[in-house]
Amino acid sequence: MSEEKRSFSRIPVRLKANARLMHSIDSPQLFTGANVDTTTSRKELFKKSKLPNEVTSFLIDMDRKLDQVIGLLSKDYIQTDFPIEIEVVEISGAGIRFRSSETFESEAPLEIILTLNQVPLTMAGTKGRILEREKDTGLYRFEFVDMRGSDMETIVQFVFKQQREQIRNSKI
Repeated sequence: MSEEKRSFSRIPVRLKANARLMHSIDSPQLFTGANVDTTTSRKELFKKSKLPNEVTSFLIDMDRKLDQVIGLLSKDYIQTDFPIEIEVVEISGAGIRFRSSETFESEAPLEIILTLNQVPLTMAGTKGRILEREKDTGLYRFEFVDMRGSDMETIVQFVFKQQREQIRNSKI
């Protein structure tokens, strides 16, 4: 492989993800999670309503709890359709590095669902391929090939958020 060209920042992480082998990278994506962050817009909607503050606070809290319940229920679906568990140790907008108890061939097409946050549940799905398995670390390098814009935005926002947190922590 020639020199690596990067246009995205990479950050070290420890994330859980699930994957499934695909017949071809052109196969349709199975995961169709909506990653639009509606939390802020819902809060704005409740605040602009003419409801009493106590009622809007209750509705916002109830909405958050329902999101958690739906997230827990969706984990069963994910583990059924995406049976391969992986641990992501590095992420960028272009790909990930991960470890797995499974063995993958170079160029193997995978669909991966990344769990970026547990509460509120934030996930991103992508199709891609294994670039290589690093001999010294045993980590797989995975390149994102086909990703919806909303999933890309979710990953990039996650990376920026983690970078800002690292900068804040280094100044303390």
